[in-house]
Amino acid sequence: MPIENYLLPGEKILFWSDFLVTHGDGKYKIYITNLRLLLYNESGLLFKKEEIITEAFQQITGLQFTEQGTLSKRGILKFASNKGEVLLEGPVNGMRGLFKAIQKQTIDPYPTHRLDEPEYK
Repeated sequence: MPIENYLLPGEKILFWSDFLVTHGDGKYKIYITNLRLLLYNESGLLFKKEEIITEAFQQITGLQFTEQGTLSKRGILKFASNKGEVLLEGPVNGMRGLFKAIQKQTIDPYPTHRLDEPEYK
């Protein structure tokens, strides 16, 4: 998995999205590790190009989740960090699970169980 090239020593993936999240004008897979939140995008067929955005959990404040739309609902996750406001958008059920996982990680940065267990779905 290419994301492993960007993990720090001792960093472990606890949660990952099976859907794409929109941030700015890009689409990313989300990974939550024991240390930070990672947004990862890989593009190109022949020559791969990777982009990664990271946020440390200690810098995340003001987490907010809203739903938009009537027929095709979208989940909007918004939070503040030292880099400014971050806005993520994706499928409502996936974004709700992502919201719970980020909230859990910011409250309890050293979980005793995996974040992809059923209680976070």
